[in-house]
Amino acid sequence: MELGERLRSLRKEKNLTLKDLSELAKLSVPYLSDMEREAVNPSIESLQKVADAFNMTVRELFSGVENLGESVLTSYPEGFEEFLTDSVFSSEIDDEWKIFLLGVKYRGKQPSTKKEWIELHLNLRRTFQPESNNEKSK
Repeated sequence: MELGERLRSLRKEKNLTLKDLSELAKLSVPYLSDMEREAVNPSIESLQKVADAFNMTVRELFSGVENLGESVLTSYPEGFEEFLTDSVFSSEIDDEWKIFLLGVKYRGKQPSTKKEWIELHLNLRRTFQPESNNEKSK
């Protein structure tokens, strides 16, 4: 299932119109429509707003999304494999998180160095799993 299909399916499952979702997520109807048609690459902030409107996490929002396919897990962009083999982070990255990271565009582009991948990973972990970060810092 593609991300757009997943968004449309969740919206219909919750008996929401695009206008209803627009009001809940504080995003425009045309933008939400473009997200469902995969005419735009939504930002992390937009995905978070939609997830909040559906009362779920962004990771749950991506559940079942296979638009990146298995090839994502075998053919990595520059710097990503080096990031994955870093002893500090290797145990934290499962296949679901890899797919999630690889699907994120930051400022319109994907990271291209190990350092950029680490920064993206840490920022997303802090954003989407704040409770686990608090436990680690204790």
